[in-house]
Amino acid sequence: MDIVKKLVLIGGGYDIPTMEGQINLLNETKEIDKEIVRLSGKKNPKFLFISIASRYPNEYFLSIKKIYDRLGCVVSHLDTNQNYDKIAKDMLDTDIIYIGGGNFERLMNNLKETGIDKLLIRAYNNWILCSWFSSGSYCRFKYNYDLVEWMGVLNAINCAHYEQKQKEQKEKFYNVVKEKKLVWYGLDNCTALEIVDDKVKAIRSSNERHVYKITYVDNDIIEEEIV
Repeated sequence: MDIVKKLVLIGGGYDIPTMEGQINLLNETKEIDKEIVRLSGKKNPKFLFISIASRYPNEYFLSIKKIYDRLGCVVSHLDTNQNYDKIAKDMLDTDIIYIGGGNFERLMNNLKETGIDKLLIRAYNNWILCSWFSSGSYCRFKYNYDLVEWMGVLNAINCAHYEQKQKEQKEKFYNVVKEKKLVWYGLDNCTALEIVDDKVKAIRSSNERHVYKITYVDNDIIEEEIV
């Protein structure tokens, strides 16, 4: 059987805990969460959450656990203080890996220091559905919108929370698309980009939010909605 590579990249949505002891659970990504579980191909998939980008990882985990418990998942939280072999076992013996949002620099540094960055690529190449939220989604691309270079699994540029960007910021993005000759994806809150092998589609939990593909063609910026 052919290996199917699966990614879900989420532009943003529910509130991430911002104060110790606070759990905000608006669950504005309901349709996305349901699709993530469906893509796993399991009725009760094993779901591994990684919260190393957040200042409040335990509160964040409790928020995510409430969502995915209701969807029938067996939810666990990756302990990054374990030795590398145990981390690898946990990551490669699951059905869904979900990387939470937070501080992008903190996330990048922690992924490198623990070796999780390489394990995520192994997981992606071995059937495991990898889902990335907000700043976490930048890691799969060649660049984020500030041109920070990372894994490069997808040779493109990504921008989460796209609907919140001002005109001046978008003009900066357009210039990057022209200069680098790369595709750029803009993900609004409550949306996600689903990539299964080479097939790309949008998932939306709000009819007012969208996913865009931005390209530079014939000396013009083309912004088209992905459905």
